[in-house]
Amino acid sequence: MLDHFAGLPGRSTSARRTHGMAEDTKDDGPDYAEENALRNASESLHNYDPAADTFTAVFGAPVPAATIYDEEREILVRVEPQSHAVVGFTIPNFKAWYAKNYPDGGEWELDLPPTWPIGADEPPAE
Repeated sequence: MLDHFAGLPGRSTSARRTHGMAEDTKDDGPDYAEENALRNASESLHNYDPAADTFTAVFGAPVPAATIYDEEREILVRVEPQSHAVVGFTIPNFKAWYAKNYPDGGEWELDLPPTWPIGADEPPAE
């Protein structure tokens, strides 16, 4: 499943992580997947730095991570080296990125896979 990030430029935004929601749901017990998704969303930090024109999002507690440039999305993806988990992203030159990707304005979203290969020849897992 994909990580999903949506927002409006210059306004409060929200992130939600959806890893394993379908797999974790059981008919005979509590729905921990929904609880975990809400907890993960509340642990996401995001910031727009107007001086640097950079938008950054971090999922969960900060951890050491490799930064990989995603040519398709034109963003920097933060990846934990051992698990290859996507732990955040940065959009440099955010205003230009937003104008290019959302010429009509409004809400924006960014879907990222839960894991990302660190090798240059591997495509991201969807």
